[in-house]
Amino acid sequence: MTASPSPAPRRAVLGIGPRQWSDAWAGLKAIGPLMPGSVLFGLAFGALVRVAGIDPFTGSFASISVVAGASQIAIVEAIRTDAPAVIAVITALVINARFALYSAALAPVFAAFPRRWKLGLAHLMTDQAAVVSLQHADRYPDPVRRRWFIVGGALPFVAVWVAGSVAGIALGPVIPDAWQIGFIVPLMFLAVMVPGLRDAPGVTAVAVSVLVVVLAKDLPWGLNVLAGALAGIAVGSFVPARKPRGEVPDDGLAHDAGGGE
Repeated sequence: MTASPSPAPRRAVLGIGPRQWSDAWAGLKAIGPLMPGSVLFGLAFGALVRVAGIDPFTGSFASISVVAGASQIAIVEAIRTDAPAVIAVITALVINARFALYSAALAPVFAAFPRRWKLGLAHLMTDQAAVVSLQHADRYPDPVRRRWFIVGGALPFVAVWVAGSVAGIALGPVIPDAWQIGFIVPLMFLAVMVPGLRDAPGVTAVAVSVLVVVLAKDLPWGLNVLAGALAGIAVGSFVPARKPRGEVPDDGLAHDAGGGE
């Protein structure tokens, strides 16, 4: 009786091996549930671009080159209200300051990647991609597999954000005027703070930011956005994070197990 032939090994597709495709698919599945929000956020930004009278190509290119929806919306809103350039720049810097924290957290995850991968993936690091990358890093100790998992989540997420932006720019005129500003700013803050919703400081920052943005909606030049961001950061920083269960609070005293205490 002859043995059945073993299945032929799968070949690389586009120069990418089957293992890499599998890891990228795992990344896509991990971030997939968050993609509808990215599309809606892109639609909101695209609609606002049309309302502000910005060139459609410029608005579309911004989604590809900047990849920071919250600050993009803040800048476009500042342009729409004829705010001074310094207000738009400061608002964007405040909103994007969180990426400094992401960089510090992701540094160990990216440490073994080649420079070209570090630079490419850094450009694709949205809030959601950063969180998914951190959550799954320990499952991929091999840096090659890890980077393909990350690109599988980050790249498609940015792609649907860009697609949503283009669709929003195209459909902007048919979206009711009352929708375009009313839901964009609260949506912006919710999207920015999603990764922080796991702890008390993050929840507090979201609540305070959205409340201030809504209450201060009559401030000129879109200053309610800047006020909401600063208020959320300030108040959230005073809220203590809940310690993991079983962790003994530090009383500030050093205890020596062999010191006879």
